[in-house]
Amino acid sequence: MISVLLIWIYMIITIGTAGLLTACLSKRLPGYRPGDPEAILLSGLVFVTVYAEVWSLFGKVGIAANICLCVILAVCVFIFRRPLTLTASDAFVVVRSRRIYLPVVIVIMIVMAYGASHGMMHYDTGLYHAQAVRWIEEFGSVPGLANLHTRLGYNSSAFVLNALYSFAATGQSYHVTGAFCALLLACECVLPIVTKESPLISISGFCRVMGLYYLFTIFDEMVSPASDYYMVCLAFILIIRWISASEKSDAAGADMAGTEELTAQCAMLSFLAAFILTVKLSGALFILLAVIPGVTLLRSHRIKEFALCILAGIVTICPYLIRNAVLSGWLLYPSTTIDLFNFDWKVPVDIASYDYKEIQVYGRGYTDVARFDDPVTVWFPDWLRAASLTDRILICAAIVGVVYFVIKCICYVCLRKRDDFGSQNIYRLYTEGVVSAGFLFWLLTSPLMRYGCLYVYLCDAVIWGGVLVRIVSGRVQLKKILYGLLALLLVYKSCMLVVESARVFRSDTWIRQQDYDTFDVHAYELTDEAGTNAIGFYAPDSGDCAGYDAFPSSPWDMDGLIVLRGNDISDGFKNIMR
Repeated sequence: MISVLLIWIYMIITIGTAGLLTACLSKRLPGYRPGDPEAILLSGLVFVTVYAEVWSLFGKVGIAANICLCVILAVCVFIFRRPLTLTASDAFVVVRSRRIYLPVVIVIMIVMAYGASHGMMHYDTGLYHAQAVRWIEEFGSVPGLANLHTRLGYNSSAFVLNALYSFAATGQSYHVTGAFCALLLACECVLPIVTKESPLISISGFCRVMGLYYLFTIFDEMVSPASDYYMVCLAFILIIRWISASEKSDAAGADMAGTEELTAQCAMLSFLAAFILTVKLSGALFILLAVIPGVTLLRSHRIKEFALCILAGIVTICPYLIRNAVLSGWLLYPSTTIDLFNFDWKVPVDIASYDYKEIQVYGRGYTDVARFDDPVTVWFPDWLRAASLTDRILICAAIVGVVYFVIKCICYVCLRKRDDFGSQNIYRLYTEGVVSAGFLFWLLTSPLMRYGCLYVYLCDAVIWGGVLVRIVSGRVQLKKILYGLLALLLVYKSCMLVVESARVFRSDTWIRQQDYDTFDVHAYELTDEAGTNAIGFYAPDSGDCAGYDAFPSSPWDMDGLIVLRGNDISDGFKNIMR
């Protein structure tokens, strides 16, 4: 637990400094400067992760990468010390003005650090998460790594970020960055309510409730560096901040200055949407949120700001795409839709296609890839029955919510001159459209609840939350009842969390975080094409998980299936089918 807190403090210092630098620069982009500590940390998180991704293209991500990062930040702080001081002073006004802010943050950090210190390791962490992180720690980006293990082709900026802050040189590879994203979500959900900056009975308030509900469900699992947790936590923060910005704009009045401020703030949030895409491709639809601020900038003839925003988005995504090409030879592995390269390390199209189909059928509850073409009417009933009762209720509510949204859009188009429809906030309506599209895309492709819960929860919170806000508006008794129900839900989940935490209590993780799981493995060798050079590898004795320590490893013996591209392991791998 103490190790988690110490690494988080270091992360806050480095990411916060990077965020302050980004805030100074962002004033020149869409004209908006992040104005609170969490916005600073979010922008810094993107900056540092992109830095680590670029570094991984040239070498291993470890102590040297951290030293170089600190030197760069220190030099920048010295050069831009005056604007940085002003930006920091503005950002921390809320901390100084509200006494309760800092104590609440400390309590949240301690609680979340306890949860991140131990828990259940995700199955996929033993399968490939831990190996992906170690490959980045040891070599950076290795050509054709997906040939050794197709799951290692599932490139995620989350693994690079984890490698940057793993401090493997200390003798243990820590995995605290996923829980750090959960920490940011916890602060985003709790602090605005506690400091009374945002009302609980609002659309953003209901999103915060669902965000907390999600944190309760992963509290005993966030010790695992699964990319799902990064994506879901950051996407929740994105939507909450996006809706909060439009709500504050509505409250302040729709004057020109307020519209420009909203556009600028949402343009900055679009960078976070681009970053979420690099964490997990299933979050790609959040890029649609960038459409409204982009169109508004163009209609306002702010061409320079629009071009700079596009450039910043490209800089955010490019290192991720380059790593994709290096690891698998495909731009968006395992999708074979975009076929641009013909590298000798490229994963064969048949293997990539099979992998793509396997992901989708697994999300539907099957393991037989032959069922990939089954229509939704065939697999949906079984899939829904297999879900828990709570999930079934939330999924059905989301489906009805999407239907309601479509009907509302038809009414909006047909009756747009009437005040009750014409006054609808376009940002809010568009947000409902994005979360509805995300839900349908998830449901009809690979409906795995592990990450798809994001779309289910957001659909319910955004669409039905808006309905509840209109129902209780001006009705004091209904508001009190709703507050009471939410309080009961919070107390119930908190009690269940305390009981579960007491049941799995571990005294050996107060200092050092729980390490990766270990598995029984055996050794085998891979050679180059000439058969003159051999390097030892590991494979599990049973199952397909090898964990972190058995390195390098594959889920089974790959001898006879792939060969080394050169004399050194860093030269990569290629499939003999090519």
